Amino acid sequence: MTSPDTYTAFMLDHVAGNHSPAFELAGDLHMTLSSQGAEAAAWWTAVGGALLEQGSVDGAAHNISTLRAPIARHKAHAGAEDLIHQIDKGPRWRRGLTGVRYAATGTAGARLMKLEPGQSAPMHGHADLEATVVIQGRFSDGHGTYKRGDLVLGEQGMRHKPQAVGDEACVCLVAQKPGGFWRNFI
Repeated sequence: MTSPDTYTAFMLDHVAGNHSPAFELAGDLHMTLSSQGAEAAAWWTAVGGALLEQGSVDGAAHNISTLRAPIARHKAHAGAEDLIHQIDKGPRWRRGLTGVRYAATGTAGARLMKLEPGQSAPMHGHADLEATVVIQGRFSDGHGTYKRGDLVLGEQGMRHKPQAVGDEACVCLVAQKPGGFWRNFI
């Protein structure tokens, strides 16, 4: 479901520090749980650093000058690890209108979603970008099957129907820009 261009833009914005707190948490989880995420972040951090050293990037024109220092990146990983520990402790799950369970993360625009084996969320679309990171289990949405650490970026206008795959519950972080309830039915 994630186009290569959307993934590249998401990860570049992530290392540049341009994300909302919800998308930052999604990027941090992806980096923590996935070698692909860690490699992408390292690559874009190195590219941005090289451009800054060469003076090839005008900091006023591009926000790449805000690339995070390694210490800040370590702190961000701590937030992702805290969320993983929260899941291990058993968050307070609440059943939504569709039967899917959700739990708060403490980060605006981000929540946990839990699908029991075989359970699916309703078909829905996106009015804006949605970032989903698989923390536990696997899910399929008609565009692919995703495992622990995978980052799925639902782009504007895309429709999908996430469903847990296998005999383990699937727990994901779902991050999105704040918006009205009805935007999920586009």
